[in-house]
Amino acid sequence: MRISLTLGLLLLVSSAFAAEIPSVVTETANRLQQLMGAKNVSVTPTPIANLYETLIGNEAFYISADGAYFIRGDLYESKTPKNLTDAKRNQLRIKALNAMSEKEMIVFAPKTATKYTINVFTDITCRYCVKFHKEVPKLNEAGVKVRYLAYPRAGIGSITYHEMVSVWCAKDRKQALTDAKAGREIKPASCKNPVAKQLQLGQTLGVTGTPAIVLSDGELVPGYVPANRLIAYLKHK
Repeated sequence: MRISLTLGLLLLVSSAFAAEIPSVVTETANRLQQLMGAKNVSVTPTPIANLYETLIGNEAFYISADGAYFIRGDLYESKTPKNLTDAKRNQLRIKALNAMSEKEMIVFAPKTATKYTINVFTDITCRYCVKFHKEVPKLNEAGVKVRYLAYPRAGIGSITYHEMVSVWCAKDRKQALTDAKAGREIKPASCKNPVAKQLQLGQTLGVTGTPAIVLSDGELVPGYVPANRLIAYLKHK
Protein backbone atom coordinates (compact mmCIF):
# COMPACT_ATOMS: atom_id res chain seq x y z
CA MET A 1 0.00 0.00 0.00
CA ARG A 2 1.44 3.38 -0.97
CA ILE A 3 1.78 5.91 1.82
CA SER A 4 0.94 9.45 0.78
CA LEU A 5 3.36 12.35 1.00
CA THR A 6 1.16 13.96 3.64
CA LEU A 7 1.40 10.91 5.86
CA GLY A 8 5.12 10.76 5.21
CA LEU A 9 5.55 14.31 6.50
CA LEU A 10 3.45 13.50 9.55
CA LEU A 11 5.77 10.62 10.29
CA LEU A 12 8.77 12.94 10.06
CA VAL A 13 7.46 15.32 12.68
CA SER A 14 5.85 12.81 15.02
CA SER A 15 7.67 12.63 18.35
CA ALA A 16 6.02 9.28 19.00
CA PHE A 17 7.69 7.78 15.96
CA ALA A 18 10.96 9.56 16.73
CA ALA A 19 11.04 7.81 20.10
CA GLU A 20 11.10 4.45 18.29
CA ILE A 21 14.35 5.13 16.40
CA PRO A 22 16.78 2.30 17.27
CA SER A 23 19.95 3.35 19.04
CA VAL A 24 22.09 1.54 16.43
CA VAL A 25 20.60 3.84 13.77
CA THR A 26 21.51 6.92 15.81
CA GLU A 27 25.03 5.56 16.31
CA THR A 28 25.46 5.09 12.55
CA ALA A 29 24.15 8.62 11.93
CA ASN A 30 26.66 10.00 14.44
CA ARG A 31 29.52 8.20 12.67
CA LEU A 32 28.39 9.67 9.35
CA GLN A 33 28.22 13.09 10.98
CA GLN A 34 31.83 12.78 12.13
CA LEU A 35 32.97 11.64 8.68
CA MET A 36 31.20 14.61 7.06
CA GLY A 37 32.53 17.06 9.64
CA ALA A 38 29.04 18.37 10.38
CA LYS A 39 27.98 20.00 13.65
CA ASN A 40 24.45 18.66 13.98
CA VAL A 41 22.61 15.54 12.91
CA SER A 42 19.01 14.40 13.27
CA VAL A 43 17.32 11.13 12.40
CA THR A 44 13.71 10.72 11.30
CA PRO A 45 11.59 7.78 10.11
CA THR A 46 10.67 7.50 6.43
CA PRO A 47 7.49 6.19 4.77
CA ILE A 48 9.43 2.95 4.20
CA ALA A 49 9.37 0.49 7.11
CA ASN A 50 12.72 -0.02 8.86
CA LEU A 51 14.44 2.79 6.94
CA TYR A 52 15.55 6.02 8.61
CA GLU A 53 16.66 9.31 7.13
CA THR A 54 19.41 11.66 8.25
CA LEU A 55 20.31 14.89 6.48
CA ILE A 56 23.92 15.93 7.09
CA GLY A 57 24.47 19.31 5.51
CA ASN A 58 22.74 18.94 2.16
CA GLU A 59 23.45 15.21 1.86
CA ALA A 60 20.75 12.63 2.57
CA PHE A 61 21.53 9.21 4.04
CA TYR A 62 19.09 6.37 4.58
CA ILE A 63 20.01 3.91 7.32
CA SER A 64 18.72 0.36 7.82
CA ALA A 65 17.00 -0.45 11.13
CA ASP A 66 19.95 -2.58 12.28
CA GLY A 67 22.38 0.29 11.55
CA ALA A 68 24.51 -2.01 9.38
CA TYR A 69 23.81 -0.35 6.01
CA PHE A 70 23.19 3.11 4.62
CA ILE A 71 22.26 4.50 1.21
CA ARG A 72 23.36 7.94 0.04
CA GLY A 73 20.88 9.67 -2.28
CA ASP A 74 17.31 10.86 -2.67
CA LEU A 75 14.06 9.09 -1.84
CA TYR A 76 11.23 9.31 -4.37
CA GLU A 77 7.55 8.43 -4.27
CA SER A 78 7.12 6.15 -7.29
CA LYS A 79 3.64 7.07 -8.55
CA THR A 80 4.03 10.86 -8.48
CA PRO A 81 7.09 10.86 -8.65
CA LYS A 82 7.92 13.33 -5.91
CA ASN A 83 11.36 13.79 -4.47
CA LEU A 84 10.66 13.44 -0.75
CA THR A 85 14.26 14.21 0.15
CA ASP A 86 14.19 17.50 -1.74
CA ALA A 87 11.01 18.47 0.08
CA LYS A 88 12.84 17.94 3.37
CA ARG A 89 15.85 19.93 2.13
CA ASN A 90 13.50 22.80 1.24
CA GLN A 91 12.08 22.79 4.77
CA LEU A 92 15.56 22.93 6.29
CA ARG A 93 16.72 25.71 3.93
CA ILE A 94 13.83 28.02 4.69
CA LYS A 95 14.05 27.29 8.43
CA ALA A 96 17.74 28.25 8.40
CA LEU A 97 17.13 31.42 6.37
CA ASN A 98 14.14 32.51 8.45
CA ALA A 99 16.32 32.17 11.56
CA MET A 100 18.56 34.94 10.19
CA SER A 101 17.86 38.61 10.72
CA GLU A 102 17.34 40.80 7.66
CA LYS A 103 19.74 43.22 9.36
CA GLU A 104 22.53 40.79 8.40
CA MET A 105 21.46 40.80 4.75
CA ILE A 106 21.45 43.49 2.07
CA VAL A 107 17.81 43.93 1.20
CA PHE A 108 16.29 45.54 -1.88
CA ALA A 109 12.58 45.82 -1.12
CA PRO A 110 9.69 46.98 -3.34
CA LYS A 111 8.37 50.48 -2.75
CA THR A 112 4.87 48.99 -2.70
CA ALA A 113 3.63 45.76 -1.09
CA THR A 114 5.93 42.74 -1.09
CA LYS A 115 4.35 39.84 -2.98
CA TYR A 116 7.33 37.49 -3.06
CA THR A 117 10.62 37.19 -1.18
CA ILE A 118 13.76 35.59 -2.60
CA ASN A 119 17.13 34.97 -0.95
CA VAL A 120 20.15 35.34 -3.22
CA PHE A 121 23.66 34.12 -2.40
CA THR A 122 25.92 36.47 -4.33
CA ASP A 123 29.56 37.23 -5.16
CA ILE A 124 30.69 40.67 -6.34
CA THR A 125 33.14 39.12 -8.85
CA CYS A 126 30.52 36.89 -10.51
CA ARG A 127 29.44 38.28 -13.91
CA TYR A 128 26.04 36.59 -13.73
CA CYS A 129 25.55 38.12 -10.29
CA VAL A 130 26.24 41.50 -11.90
CA LYS A 131 23.72 40.71 -14.62
CA PHE A 132 21.14 39.64 -12.04
CA HIS A 133 21.71 42.77 -9.95
CA LYS A 134 20.89 45.01 -12.94
CA GLU A 135 17.43 43.42 -12.98
CA VAL A 136 16.68 43.95 -9.29
CA PRO A 137 14.69 47.16 -10.03
CA LYS A 138 12.46 45.15 -12.39
CA LEU A 139 11.98 42.51 -9.68
CA ASN A 140 11.12 45.19 -7.12
CA GLU A 141 8.55 46.69 -9.49
CA ALA A 142 6.86 43.27 -9.63
CA GLY A 143 6.70 43.12 -5.84
CA VAL A 144 9.74 40.89 -5.33
CA LYS A 145 11.90 41.54 -2.28
CA VAL A 146 15.53 40.55 -2.90
CA ARG A 147 17.51 39.55 0.21
CA TYR A 148 21.22 39.23 -0.56
CA LEU A 149 23.58 36.96 1.37
CA ALA A 150 27.34 36.91 0.88
CA TYR A 151 28.97 33.99 -0.91
CA PRO A 152 32.59 34.87 -1.81
CA ARG A 153 33.47 31.88 -3.99
CA ALA A 154 37.21 32.29 -3.45
CA GLY A 155 36.73 31.51 0.22
CA ILE A 156 37.41 33.06 3.59
CA GLY A 157 40.53 35.24 3.62
CA SER A 158 40.51 35.84 -0.15
CA ILE A 159 40.63 39.30 -1.74
CA THR A 160 36.96 38.95 -2.69
CA TYR A 161 36.10 37.96 0.86
CA HIS A 162 37.69 41.12 2.27
CA GLU A 163 36.01 43.25 -0.40
CA MET A 164 32.63 41.77 0.54
CA VAL A 165 33.35 42.45 4.20
CA SER A 166 33.92 46.09 3.19
CA VAL A 167 30.55 46.07 1.40
CA TRP A 168 28.76 44.64 4.43
CA CYS A 169 30.53 47.15 6.71
CA ALA A 170 29.78 50.17 4.50
CA LYS A 171 27.55 52.97 5.75
CA ASP A 172 25.24 52.43 2.78
CA ARG A 173 25.47 48.71 2.08
CA LYS A 174 23.02 48.75 -0.83
CA GLN A 175 25.01 51.41 -2.65
CA ALA A 176 28.30 49.69 -1.80
CA LEU A 177 27.05 46.41 -3.25
CA THR A 178 25.84 48.16 -6.39
CA ASP A 179 29.17 49.98 -6.74
CA ALA A 180 31.17 46.78 -6.19
CA LYS A 181 29.20 44.94 -8.86
CA ALA A 182 29.73 47.86 -11.23
CA GLY A 183 33.49 47.55 -10.76
CA ARG A 184 33.83 50.75 -8.74
CA GLU A 185 36.35 50.90 -5.90
CA ILE A 186 34.98 50.25 -2.43
CA LYS A 187 36.46 51.96 0.61
CA PRO A 188 38.06 49.30 2.83
CA ALA A 189 36.12 48.79 6.04
CA SER A 190 35.91 46.28 8.84
CA CYS A 191 33.31 45.52 11.47
CA LYS A 192 31.51 42.61 13.05
CA ASN A 193 29.97 41.03 9.95
CA PRO A 194 28.14 37.89 8.78
CA VAL A 195 30.10 37.23 5.56
CA ALA A 196 31.87 34.07 6.74
CA LYS A 197 28.71 32.79 8.43
CA GLN A 198 26.65 33.33 5.27
CA LEU A 199 29.25 31.59 3.11
CA GLN A 200 29.22 28.58 5.42
CA LEU A 201 25.43 28.60 5.51
CA GLY A 202 25.27 28.57 1.72
CA GLN A 203 27.63 25.60 1.58
CA THR A 204 25.48 23.76 4.11
CA LEU A 205 22.32 24.49 2.11
CA GLY A 206 23.76 23.11 -1.12
CA VAL A 207 24.96 26.30 -2.82
CA THR A 208 27.85 25.52 -5.17
CA GLY A 209 27.97 28.69 -7.27
CA THR A 210 26.48 32.14 -7.69
CA PRO A 211 23.96 33.52 -8.03
CA ALA A 212 21.98 30.93 -6.10
CA ILE A 213 18.36 31.80 -5.39
CA VAL A 214 16.38 30.28 -2.55
CA LEU A 215 12.65 30.85 -2.86
CA SER A 216 10.27 31.40 0.05
CA ASP A 217 9.36 27.69 0.10
CA GLY A 218 13.02 26.67 0.30
CA GLU A 219 13.45 25.63 -3.31
CA LEU A 220 17.01 26.23 -4.53
CA VAL A 221 17.28 27.73 -8.02
CA PRO A 222 20.94 27.62 -9.09
CA GLY A 223 22.36 30.12 -11.55
CA TYR A 224 21.14 33.26 -13.26
CA VAL A 225 17.45 33.48 -14.16
CA PRO A 226 16.20 36.51 -16.16
CA ALA A 227 13.79 38.70 -14.20
CA ASN A 228 10.83 38.04 -16.50
CA ARG A 229 11.21 34.27 -16.20
CA LEU A 230 11.72 34.45 -12.44
CA ILE A 231 8.64 36.63 -11.94
CA ALA A 232 6.55 34.25 -14.06
CA TYR A 233 7.80 31.27 -12.05
CA LEU A 234 6.99 32.97 -8.74
CA LYS A 235 3.46 33.72 -9.97
CA HIS A 236 3.05 30.12 -11.11
CA LYS A 237 4.14 28.75 -7.72
